[in-house]
Amino acid sequence: MSSAFESFRANLPPPAECLAILVGCMELTVFGLGGLANPVEFCKGYGLPLITSSSSSTTSSDTITKINDSDNDKLQQAYVAAIAARNIQNGVLLLTLGCYVRDRRALGVAVAAGLVATVADTLIVQYYGLKEAVWGHVFGVFNCVAIGGSLLYWGRHDPWW
Repeated sequence: MSSAFESFRANLPPPAECLAILVGCMELTVFGLGGLANPVEFCKGYGLPLITSSSSSTTSSDTITKINDSDNDKLQQAYVAAIAARNIQNGVLLLTLGCYVRDRRALGVAVAAGLVATVADTLIVQYYGLKEAVWGHVFGVFNCVAIGGSLLYWGRHDPWW
C-alpha cells in the first residue's frame, strides 16, 4: 500500500505547481470566460459594478441622452471584456507553463509577474470601487507572492518543495 501511494505521489507535481495550475484554471474560467459571459456579475465581484442606463434615472427623453447612455453601456462592457481577455491570456499562459512546458522557474516568473496586475487591481478598487471587494484582490496579491515565490525559491528536488 505504501509503495503504491509513493509511486502515485511521485507522479504528481509539487504543491506549488498544483496551486499555480489551479490559479491558471481560475483565471481562464471564472475570471476570464465568466467575465465575458456575465459582465454585470463579474464587475460586482471585481469591485467596480457596472452602471447601466436602465439602472440610472433619466429625466428627459432626449435622443442625445439615450445615445450617450447606450454608448456608455457599451464602453463599460468593453472594459469588462478587456479585463476578462487579460485574465484568459494569463490563465492560458499559466496552464501552458505548468502543464505543457513544465518549467517550474518560468511558471514562477509568470505567477510572480501577475503581481503587477493584481496590485493595480487592488489600488483601482480601493480608490474607485467597493471597499469590501478589496480583500479579494489582497488575497490575489498574497497568492502571487506566495506561489510565485515558492516556485522560484524551491527547486523540484529540494526536500521541502
